[in-house]
Amino acid sequence: MLYLSVVFEGAVGVLSAVDVLNVPREKAYRLLHPKLVVVISSSDEYGRGNVMTAAWAMPVSSAPPMVVVAISPKRLTYEYVKSSKEFVINVPSIDLIDQVRYFGSVSGKEENKLSRAKVGNGRRVKAPILLDSIAWLECKVTNEVEAGDHVLFIAEVIEAYVKKDALEEDITYNLERFKPILHLGGDSYTTTIGGKVTF
Repeated sequence: MLYLSVVFEGAVGVLSAVDVLNVPREKAYRLLHPKLVVVISSSDEYGRGNVMTAAWAMPVSSAPPMVVVAISPKRLTYEYVKSSKEFVINVPSIDLIDQVRYFGSVSGKEENKLSRAKVGNGRRVKAPILLDSIAWLECKVTNEVEAGDHVLFIAEVIEAYVKKDALEEDITYNLERFKPILHLGGDSYTTTIGGKVTF
């Protein structure tokens, strides 16, 4: 049996294997979920656009504003971002779940995924924006780091927009009006029930 010793405020307790599961290392990332689902849009030098669904995107600096996205070199988006050095992070709401799942299940090498979306032009990047999204962050790549089977694209946010009714005065989402897509792992998703706790 697997036994783990744990300390809570000075008292030692023992948990048996009945109480804990040994998670395979390659699935350990799921213990950090749910994660906000975003759609990364990019384009090549000929202006051909592509999108991919991602949950591995996060801020890494506020001054200057920077983000990181993890993209597999197998993806067409990887090729486009690597060559163009720019991308857009689109933040969809739960009502776009079917479109978002489609973006994540089909390769842009096989079909034009943008033909199923309302698309606009970025203001400071050539990558397209998804007009039905709640928010967009236009990004310029500053660095790339290989990390196992993915490449981390570190980028500066050069423009950011959000639909007015999705935001509170303190620049947080109004979760009564905007229901984000949260990835649990695999093909499992959830969303919020609304409300906010402020300390």
